Amino acid sequence: MHKQTIKIRPLPYQRNANTYASRLTDLPGLAVLVSRAGDTECISPTGRYDIVTALPEQTLHISDFAGNVQAWMEAIESRLQRGNFAQQNSTEPPLPFAGGAIGYLDYDSAAAQHGIPGQPGAGWAGLYRWCIISDHETGQSWYVSDSALSVSTRTVIEQRLYGAQSTPESEPFQLTASFTADIAESQYENDIATIKDYIYAGDCYQVNYAQRFSARYRGDTWAAFERLSDVSAGNFSAFIKHSANHSVLSLSPERFLTVNAGRVKTQPIKGTRPRGVNAESDLAMAMALQASAKDHAENIMITDLLRNDLGRFCEVGSVSVLELCALHSYDNVHHLVSTVVGRLRAEITSGELMVRSSPGGSITGAPKRRAIEIIAELESRPRGAYCGSVFALSASGWLQSSIAIRTLEACNGELVCWGGGGITADSNWREEHQETLDKIGGFMRTLEQYFCV
Repeated sequence: MHKQTIKIRPLPYQRNANTYASRLTDLPGLAVLVSRAGDTECISPTGRYDIVTALPEQTLHISDFAGNVQAWMEAIESRLQRGNFAQQNSTEPPLPFAGGAIGYLDYDSAAAQHGIPGQPGAGWAGLYRWCIISDHETGQSWYVSDSALSVSTRTVIEQRLYGAQSTPESEPFQLTASFTADIAESQYENDIATIKDYIYAGDCYQVNYAQRFSARYRGDTWAAFERLSDVSAGNFSAFIKHSANHSVLSLSPERFLTVNAGRVKTQPIKGTRPRGVNAESDLAMAMALQASAKDHAENIMITDLLRNDLGRFCEVGSVSVLELCALHSYDNVHHLVSTVVGRLRAEITSGELMVRSSPGGSITGAPKRRAIEIIAELESRPRGAYCGSVFALSASGWLQSSIAIRTLEACNGELVCWGGGGITADSNWREEHQETLDKIGGFMRTLEQYFCV
């Protein structure tokens, strides 16, 4: 098989990936992954690279594999190898990603592999032979492509990058109605009481319960993502438009799994407080979170679950906790974050690790399978992209993936978002309800303020 080569051309450095992405918004399969490491206003940066691409060579839907996520991922990894996608780790400068798979695994498909019945999976991935990648550590941006990129795709992309710069025309984004909750507060209270009954009965220790909000919209959702990015972008933000009427807008602050040269890292988030209105109140909020026995117990419980998850796929003795219940501060909230690392066994692929560890423990509860069952029983609708995982995967096995919290999904005129939190035996339903609004209320208010008809 002929080995593909990679061509790397420098571009003017951009701290904001949206600058380049805005030239491509009308192209099918637009995918934008934003680390926020280049943002001087980001308080807890955890990334280094931004990635922008469009016009995938192939697309793979989980529904094409009868909802079997493991078969879907096996097909993705096989096609990366059989399609001879260039191995980017040998490039100069060395880049973690110069083409490969970008997509998302939806929560419901991941839950189904645990025996939980649900709707057919909506997860999707595109295989790309080019990207724009920005390295915020070195302050450089590049246009990267491999030699098998089709002439037609190369022509379109290079015209957008090097030709006359203009914003593609699109229908303006508008909300045609305000967001409404799927359930009343009284139902939320009842559901929290049911979860606590399950906990008292010994069924589970924690359940991550979420409520759903929706609004009607029309137009190009890229404008909504740009506005939300200005308000509160996460360190693992992403925009994926896999069809004209279906897109995922994720402002996630949470890493799910990173794999680099066999080294694995996961960083679960548990424990939340809103940011204060001034320095004094902000410090008080952070100190209250750090002093909360409930939030620490919740974080430790999920950290232990993820440590065990990694232990199934990593070399014996390699899994360790580097950081436990550390305070990380973001634009709209403070969080407690832990860091677990390990070394992947040689016979386990990065994609296999991701799908078999999904859904992530931080958005299910413990024990995982019983928590997933309770979520399916109580929540009003399937979660879709929310609490799934947005990912980039290279032919060499480099993986970056997020937990898709702070995530909206737009499909056929309906824009949906969810707010959730971990419910434990000592949860207060009013406080839990408010926490969901602390997390995503600002997103809904922003879109209503700027785009409501």
